[in-house]
Amino acid sequence: MFEAFELAAQYRQLAEILAERHNDEQVIADTLDSISGPLDERLENLAKMVRNIESAASGVQQTIANLERRHVALLRATERARKLMLDLMQAAGRDKATTALFSIAVRKNPPQVVIDQEAALPPNFLIRHEPPAPTPDKKAIAAALKSGIPVPGAHSEQHVRLEIH
Repeated sequence: MFEAFELAAQYRQLAEILAERHNDEQVIADTLDSISGPLDERLENLAKMVRNIESAASGVQQTIANLERRHVALLRATERARKLMLDLMQAAGRDKATTALFSIAVRKNPPQVVIDQEAALPPNFLIRHEPPAPTPDKKAIAAALKSGIPVPGAHSEQHVRLEIH
């Protein structure tokens, strides 16, 4: 039983090293070498570790998405509350209010330019932008290379990946 806890601690240490973006291959190799057992058992335990890390990463991503939605909702709430306060002050004909905690004032914004009809603007009021530089069409290049047509300046590479089912 104690051996199982020790083994779990070793894999947890390896997961922490990998999660910290530890690029020292020797530290990773030494940690992996400290974990004993047959290759298939080590691979199974590493696969479990990978699944746990993937699950944690998914949880973090979900938390980030939830926090982003909450952030947007809070910003909308502040905008609505500010508009409500402005409407209340304007309805009361007040441009200032002082409370124990706040000084609230209605202020004019600087004048804002509104374009009614862009096509009617004289050329000296238009900014000419550089068009974006062309970018490689990787789908077209891949199709050409796959059909045997050489593409100068490009080549195809095939890598391997590890799947865990």
